[in-house]
Amino acid sequence: MTAFKTYTKRVFSSMAIAVALLGPIDASAATRLTMAGQFNEDHPASKAQRVFAERVESETDGRVNIRVFTANQLGDYTQVYEELRRGTIDMAVISVPSQFDKRLELGYLHYIAKDYDDIRKNYSPGSYVYKKMNELHTDQGVKFMGFHVDGFGGLGLTKLPKNIHDVTSIKSDVLLRVPPMDIFKLTADDQGFRTVSIPWADLYTAMQTGVADGWSGGTSGLNYLQFKDIIKYYVVNNNFIEHFGWLMSAKSLKKVSKEDAAIIERIANELALKSVEESQENDAKGIRMLEEAGVEVVRLNSTELQEWADYSRKNTWPKLEAVLGAELLSELEQEFAN
Repeated sequence: MTAFKTYTKRVFSSMAIAVALLGPIDASAATRLTMAGQFNEDHPASKAQRVFAERVESETDGRVNIRVFTANQLGDYTQVYEELRRGTIDMAVISVPSQFDKRLELGYLHYIAKDYDDIRKNYSPGSYVYKKMNELHTDQGVKFMGFHVDGFGGLGLTKLPKNIHDVTSIKSDVLLRVPPMDIFKLTADDQGFRTVSIPWADLYTAMQTGVADGWSGGTSGLNYLQFKDIIKYYVVNNNFIEHFGWLMSAKSLKKVSKEDAAIIERIANELALKSVEESQENDAKGIRMLEEAGVEVVRLNSTELQEWADYSRKNTWPKLEAVLGAELLSELEQEFAN
């Protein structure tokens, strides 16, 4: 018994020393949140997430601590979104899936913007697209806090159709790979291309062997990284915005105070807006690198870009009722009426 008392006394003595060294236990310990990402550490979105976590911890005076998991460590973007709805993952910067609501494809609608001035206008807080995306995410139990813009999409081609500058010209001599989304397929169809859906993993071989003559769905940088040794032309037609969503679980929002929630949203907004400037620089850099690699870059001038935008809005948008719904299309028509 005496030995037990001596042992107990030593244990409590050791605990007291540890408490003294660590300081008093804080009842208001930091709220710890998880944040998912889908890209490697060098991707601009991953870098922005790291900055975000550091700024949130600093600007909340340590009340909120965010641990970032990049490179799909918490699952792919479809899985992550489902966990956001449940509240089992707190935050994410990911591609926005549409398995729960097809209208979430709105952000990929071609020619919401035709240049970077349009992006700043139409994808920023207060814009119709921003407010609508927030509304659609809210219905899923997710808070939308901004578009992380990754750049304009273009066309990477192994051969160039005649009259490429004319959106109304027939371009059926080119078989264009498009993602398996009506927003991409119907737009390319209306622009005069023949289209085919080929899995991303098979695209390189498909263009190498002539199964496809090009593809739509990637930025200049992605075309350089993946296909610079295959494609001969890159058409800067600015057809859609490659972007990811700054998202937070509505359930996780309840874990933090209103003050800290406002700080979190403000920082996300600021980094989302910064991504527009970075993507404009990266688009220009990607185009330069393609040219240096021997790819012929075909640029549409401002008048031609407006013609491509007007053509899609008039001819393709009305065909997307099955995706976006009649009400949303009506709102878009009013918003973008010339």
